[in-house]
Amino acid sequence: MSRKRKSLKHLLVIFIGTFISAALVGSGSELLVKRTTMIVAWVLLLVVIGVGILFDIIGTAAAAATETPHHARAANKVFGAKQAVRLVRNADTVANFSNDIVGDVAGTLSGAMAATIIMDLLRLYPVLDDKVIILNTIMLALVASITVTGKAFGKSLAISEADEIIFVVGKIVATFENLTGVDTSKKKKKGGKKSGDAGKN
Repeated sequence: MSRKRKSLKHLLVIFIGTFISAALVGSGSELLVKRTTMIVAWVLLLVVIGVGILFDIIGTAAAAATETPHHARAANKVFGAKQAVRLVRNADTVANFSNDIVGDVAGTLSGAMAATIIMDLLRLYPVLDDKVIILNTIMLALVASITVTGKAFGKSLAISEADEIIFVVGKIVATFENLTGVDTSKKKKKGGKKSGDAGKN
């Protein structure tokens, strides 16, 4: 029963956290898109899509990476290696956060931003008003195509270069720890993948 409660609590935290972050980021980005030029709005849209693709790569790499090369680096006190080990040991959490939370929020956000760009386009060029269905279809198809193509390329890269990608992320986490004084690697260590275990999507 306690495990079930813990699981429900975890899902509730994810739901509330995702709802709040998506609402804040979504409303903020849409206001930003409305108050900028069309070019800047497009750049912001591509950035959001890029963030979704990047975190999809991180989540996939965490699931595919192995601990052994990072243990070797950690033994030599290589910067970021200890954090990389922790990322691999918590691959399910990393993948859930990166692929499901950040990835889905970025996907939803990019769709909303695309719709906002279309609305601004119609406001600037009223003559296109009768083409709104065509514009929406083309815009959403374009966003979906860029996202899916980017993630397909990213997954291939993440699987083939999993350990190197996680090592880079480990360095970023280590830099964050040094700047903030937060040590994310001191939590309890359970399970983990050994050298022969490759992540499965």
